[in-house]
Amino acid sequence: MKKLPNSLWILLGSLIALGAFLFLDLDRKEEPLVWDLKLQTIRYGDLTFEKQSSFKGESYYTSFSIDGNSYRYRASTTVPNLFRDFEELKMQGLYVFDDQIKKLFPEDPFSESEETRCLELVPASEPAFKLCALKKDQGGKVFAVASRPDNAEEAYLIAGYTLDRLDSDRSSFLERRVFLYPTASSTMEMQVTLQGVLDNSASFQPFSVDLFRREKKQEDRTLMVWMDDKGREISPQFSNPLDTVIRQYQIAFFDFEYDIDTEAQWASARPLLTARMVAGQDGEEVDTMSVEVRKPEQILKVKDKEVLLMKSPEMEGVQLIDLDNVKRTIGYIQGIQGELSALPASHPGGQSHPEGQPNPGGQGETH
Repeated sequence: MKKLPNSLWILLGSLIALGAFLFLDLDRKEEPLVWDLKLQTIRYGDLTFEKQSSFKGESYYTSFSIDGNSYRYRASTTVPNLFRDFEELKMQGLYVFDDQIKKLFPEDPFSESEETRCLELVPASEPAFKLCALKKDQGGKVFAVASRPDNAEEAYLIAGYTLDRLDSDRSSFLERRVFLYPTASSTMEMQVTLQGVLDNSASFQPFSVDLFRREKKQEDRTLMVWMDDKGREISPQFSNPLDTVIRQYQIAFFDFEYDIDTEAQWASARPLLTARMVAGQDGEEVDTMSVEVRKPEQILKVKDKEVLLMKSPEMEGVQLIDLDNVKRTIGYIQGIQGELSALPASHPGGQSHPEGQPNPGGQGETH
């Protein structure tokens, strides 16, 4: 048998090594992983991202300091994505951390420098370590090294955008929404109470209504409509946008963006409305959320935008909400108030409440 030249053996060995690299993770059919970890904390500069696990699932928080003051908020959806990226860090190239690559990094590759970005990763079951990557990319990829013992003397090419996002404006890591509905859920009940109006001189009657999402048979179709607890159907021109606008309530400005004592303002503010939203999935209640809005004694403006005060168990402290969103909410509530005042006290048989369907007010529901 003829002996193969050394060059062919080298080529064959290289192909085997390349194949092993490309197919390290056959199930994923993606780039192989540098590691597969469960992280608790990610630190980058003055930013700290936390993940907390409970029987309800995982919650994420962002914290930082400005001028000696510490701030902590619920995290936006950007943060879970960061955790996913760094827990299963994908590599697009694996190298020995030799002299040729070392000269691209500072003398201490894990020290702060203008050439690199460094972050600290805190796993759940092993010591914290640093991941440092060059800022200069090579075709959208950057060299990275880790101070983790399992990854010693190795360098990786990873996607540059993985770390680019860390330099985004800090507000992009903060959750503005008041209500975080569980995945695939929608509002099955909303209870709203109007306690005041924006114009102090306007005539006003307090009003409260409990609305339920119900099925309604119409010819060969089944529609979803809103009914009150007496079975009276509410016009979709008021009920649907009311659900939408309340679900879209969000923090207009974070407290590091203004110098207002919102707690003191809240104590003297005039109540406007409260809303209680019940999220459901497949007819089953999965979460209940609430919010209260008040109008401060004096007009409040931040960056030339007029704001009101809101408080919710879903958020920490008193937050600011855009005036226009509340104005729309009050308009829809008053539309329902006017509509119901013109209807009988209970649904006329078979007109607004479909025949053969139970009365929502008589089902013994928990409101």
